[in-house]
Amino acid sequence: MSADAARKELRRGFSTGTCLSAAALGAWRAWRERGGGGRENPVAVRLPDGDCLEIYLRSCFFTAGRGVGVVCKEAGDDPDVTDQLLLKAALFASTRPPGFFDCQLPCGRALLVVRGLFGVGLVTRLGIDAEIGHWAINPVPKKMLVENLLRAGCGEEPGTYQLEISLPDGRRLAKKTLNPVLGVVDGLSILGTSGYVEPYSHAAYIKTIRILLEGAKRAGCREVALCTGGRTARAVKRDCPGLPEYAIVRIADFIADSMKLAAEFEFERIIVGCMIGKLYKYSAGLEYTHAHTVRYGCRDLAEIAARVGVDGEVAALVARAGSVREAFSHLGPPAADQVENELGRKALAGLGNWAGAAALELRLYTPDGMLRKVWHG
Repeated sequence: MSADAARKELRRGFSTGTCLSAAALGAWRAWRERGGGGRENPVAVRLPDGDCLEIYLRSCFFTAGRGVGVVCKEAGDDPDVTDQLLLKAALFASTRPPGFFDCQLPCGRALLVVRGLFGVGLVTRLGIDAEIGHWAINPVPKKMLVENLLRAGCGEEPGTYQLEISLPDGRRLAKKTLNPVLGVVDGLSILGTSGYVEPYSHAAYIKTIRILLEGAKRAGCREVALCTGGRTARAVKRDCPGLPEYAIVRIADFIADSMKLAAEFEFERIIVGCMIGKLYKYSAGLEYTHAHTVRYGCRDLAEIAARVGVDGEVAALVARAGSVREAFSHLGPPAADQVENELGRKALAGLGNWAGAAALELRLYTPDGMLRKVWHG
């Protein structure tokens, strides 16, 4: 990538919470005017910071006593699975009593009853910002929704309005998100704290790790597992049957940040699950371990091998290896076992610097998910 391309500003998107406000504004306008504005008419959504964002409606019409607004989510340059997601909102005056799962929001002199339909998730477990037994709509999107409708004139007169939300592709896309782990079933969440979707960054990933760890803590977990990826996460789930799935967090390459967050939430025990390549980097004290960013050759591994008695020719092959897995292919079983033990001891000591008062358990897995070694600290 050229320097100019690297400096190019990434496009922001807007959140599902902003989509909700935009679609509701379109639905309110269609209901009030008993007609539609079409997709050519934008609505101005007031964001939490006071800025307004103009969003074009995919559709806006009145039918069967309901105003309907449809918005297509834009994720900008963020690789968000919900990019181009359609959100539909239908608004109508209602005399029905609220349903068990519905959100009841005061809106001026009126009451707004928000109901999730197809594709909107339902909260089943503690640990996120929506109440158990209610639709997965976070507090900021609810606040934005009411404030934007108030600005548009909704709530000037007493009454009850029902707002029905649907996400036609929500159930399918939810399987690609963290919702199943977080206890949100049958659909997506309506999220957002700023109203925008910022392009993917390390900060965004670390924020996700924080959310998951906080959720596990709020759910009463005293221990948590930090796993480098899907294979180690599945292996830890198999080997630690008493550990809830939502306490097994995939941390990718963010070992130091994840350990520090786990210490911040005062978990009593931290399990780290990894394979040999990550173990080697942990033993070196690396805080971030992505192979494309952190190039860490095998020379230190060769020195360890030499210390445990590997001859010079084999040690040279280890030093020249292109990966840790390749390096270990040159070591026979006794030497490989000794080198692993050395790496485990060093890694455990390094991780302990970030673990606070938590007890540590470091688990080494093979690429096919078999447990190889466990170290305790």
